[in-house]
Amino acid sequence: MAACVEAGAREVRMAKDEAERQLLWKGRKSAFGAYGRVSPAYMVMDGVIPRTKLPYVLRRVNEIVAAANLRVGNVFHAGDGNLHPNILYDPRRPGEEARVVQAGAEILKVCAEVGGSISGEHGIGLEKMDYMPFIFSPADLATMHRVKEAFNPRGLCNPGKIFPTKKACVETGPAYRAHPIEEQGLAQRF
Repeated sequence: MAACVEAGAREVRMAKDEAERQLLWKGRKSAFGAYGRVSPAYMVMDGVIPRTKLPYVLRRVNEIVAAANLRVGNVFHAGDGNLHPNILYDPRRPGEEARVVQAGAEILKVCAEVGGSISGEHGIGLEKMDYMPFIFSPADLATMHRVKEAFNPRGLCNPGKIFPTKKACVETGPAYRAHPIEEQGLAQRF
């Protein structure tokens, strides 16, 4: 706790008992609901970083989001390095969703650059598959692709999943608008 105070923390609290511990967790878990009160949408990022890099990465997250003229709410598990910057935006504003996607990619790149990964606990999924080169070499990706082909030679199991392809299938954002990657012809909605 002393290190937090020395680093400039505004308030440092340690639960005195189980009831207070539960109250602190309730505050942490209520963050996502609170975002809905200040923004119509948010994109949850998920990366993992070495704990020693947390101050640097949080500064970079704030710089990246500010440069994109967006807002961010940071939630994380500091003890294990899981980082969840939640980029707040309004999908009704032209171009804003594309800026969110770009800022998210830059944040994941920073996570990789400091020795972390592009996924802390939520997996790669369709949203992150194009960022796998941030953490894997072309040879690594080729080997993984060959292993998948060995078990799925006809490409019937989850085609286009995990390994980047020219077209992805994605279903995100509000139903009334095309996602930016659909507009670019990189995905199709089913």
